Amino acid sequence: MEKERETIESTIEYLKWIADQFGLEIIGDQIDLRDNSNEEVMKFFNTLAGSKRFLFHGTNSEDKFDTLEARQANDAAKESGNKKAVYANEGTTAPLAAALWNKRYLRSKSKSFITGWSSNNEGKMIFKFSPNIYELLKSGDTNMFSDGYVYVLNKDNFMNAEDAGAEWHAESDQKPVIAVRISKKLAESIFIIGDTVAEYSPEEMKKIDEFNNPSKTRTETEK
Repeated sequence: MEKERETIESTIEYLKWIADQFGLEIIGDQIDLRDNSNEEVMKFFNTLAGSKRFLFHGTNSEDKFDTLEARQANDAAKESGNKKAVYANEGTTAPLAAALWNKRYLRSKSKSFITGWSSNNEGKMIFKFSPNIYELLKSGDTNMFSDGYVYVLNKDNFMNAEDAGAEWHAESDQKPVIAVRISKKLAESIFIIGDTVAEYSPEEMKKIDEFNNPSKTRTETEK
């Protein structure tokens, strides 16, 4: 099997080969995993990530996009975060989470909220939320999540900045190798209160506000 895998040079053919190992059917340019178990879905994406050939971009939308457009980002935390680009991740957890996170619903519940994620010392992905969103999570509001798409992208088309960690970017529109439809039920395995989910502390919220509104901070200091 290893020798067979090494002979597959085409990215799409390689992906089809992996899908075949999982008994998955590719229809057109997408795979629908909504009827698969959470464990099967995670294992499939982790296998793709382990090949080192692919990157992943999650979008919470009912519509599938044939092309991902390069858009202006605004992340002053790293040099590569302010480009007009398509951003993708070599890991799987963050893109899967992004595909499930129903921001349209959250905006209907609150005018302002903050979400973020990072890895702890053990390498586990931890998602953090402002208090208003954290309370919705604790209440078990399932409307916070909805089915979405994870786009599998050719890693050869992207670059990785020194300060970007697992995040890669491409400064031109990108056609996905394939689109994968996932179910909101996957949120049960990703967003776990007391394990992978935490609330921003008041001190952290203050720092974020100062970072996002430096002019406000200067004005208050001058008073």
